[in-house]
Amino acid sequence: MLKHIYTKLSSGLQIIRVPMAGVESITVLALCNTGSRYETPAEEGIAHFFEHIVFKGTKNYPDAQILAGAIDEIGADFNAFTSKEYTGYYVKSASKHIERSLDVVSDMLLQPLIKEDDVQREKKVIIEEINMYQDMPKSQVGNIFETMVFDGSGLSHDILGSRETINAITRKHFLKFLKKWYSLGNLVLVIAGDAKVVNSEKTIPLVKKYFNKEHEERDSGRIDTIKLVSKELRISNKKLKLEYKKTEQAHLVLGWVGLNRDDERRYALTLLATVLGGNMSSRLFTEVREKRGLCYYVRSDNDYYHNTGIFGASAGVDPTRIDEAIKVILDEFSSLANGKNPITADELRKAKDYINGTMVLGLEDSRSVGQFFGLKQVLSDKISSPQEVLDKISKVTLAQVNKLAKDLIVPGEARLAVIGPYKSTKKFAQLIK
Repeated sequence: MLKHIYTKLSSGLQIIRVPMAGVESITVLALCNTGSRYETPAEEGIAHFFEHIVFKGTKNYPDAQILAGAIDEIGADFNAFTSKEYTGYYVKSASKHIERSLDVVSDMLLQPLIKEDDVQREKKVIIEEINMYQDMPKSQVGNIFETMVFDGSGLSHDILGSRETINAITRKHFLKFLKKWYSLGNLVLVIAGDAKVVNSEKTIPLVKKYFNKEHEERDSGRIDTIKLVSKELRISNKKLKLEYKKTEQAHLVLGWVGLNRDDERRYALTLLATVLGGNMSSRLFTEVREKRGLCYYVRSDNDYYHNTGIFGASAGVDPTRIDEAIKVILDEFSSLANGKNPITADELRKAKDYINGTMVLGLEDSRSVGQFFGLKQVLSDKISSPQEVLDKISKVTLAQVNKLAKDLIVPGEARLAVIGPYKSTKKFAQLIK
């Protein structure tokens, strides 16, 4: 199983190298300890907007076409992603192009041009992105669920922001954001892939070379984001959100308060979620889709944040049978909590085997490996190897899983969000009370 090498430079930059035997690609991934959760109300969406704007030009690659061309000419892949608690930028290439990859990633984060014309133009792109997701109820229902559940905290707003906040963001906002969050001490750099290159004595000097570029002064050190949100409202008392939309399929999210990402019970919760709705032989898939034909998709949901989490399920169902679908989903959860239909030893064994298999398959790709190791470091300031995770999964007992179901699935505490052709909340309120 994969092992990593950790190095911290005098600049504060943390480097994780993960050599992979038999792989000729390499992923250079920079993760920043920031996300939409930490935005001010007036700047909602800036973390994601910033991710866009650094692709518009840097000191060495002064416009979007030149930057993209530098990657295209080596046949590489580059992209970025923003979450509520982290942001990432990566280049995946043939390992012989590690210098180009390091140059591009470092230039985007250390020397972005952030031109006013690009800012104004990209606003239109992001607003179209907002429009796109709002036209996709399968995606939007998760947003309205979290808006309801986390009302009063930084977790409540859409990662993309709103049309109003995006239109109000200026170059000056970006410079302030860059200075606060993008210091080397608040970044984790992961280099995963071809073992010959990752283990080379030249690799760390290359990192020092490319991440030592001149740039405007930044606030120093890692930001203690856990402390930053420690006093935030973790969960609201709101339990139902309905959004009317004339659709051919109704979409819902049903959930309870879950676990934060550092809770040791998360390994048991991973298994519980797998049995409930993690694959095509799961309880929810079998009961809701296969036996009753109520939906096309149904799955368990399990989201972790610094000081809270959500555990539940989502589904796209026949609008005329949504009552039945919600009842069946609720019954699957309730029968676990009240002990009528607990997880069996056979189900637990199969869930462990499933997680083991999917993790092995997922870690065959250098980008996936980079994210696995890097996210653990940037979010928790510590690294767990895949083998350590699997060892903890393997040690979870049947009693622990069934007790956790009882602890989390509390009667009367379910939250529900629905998008569909409904104007009254009355029947939904009755179903979850």
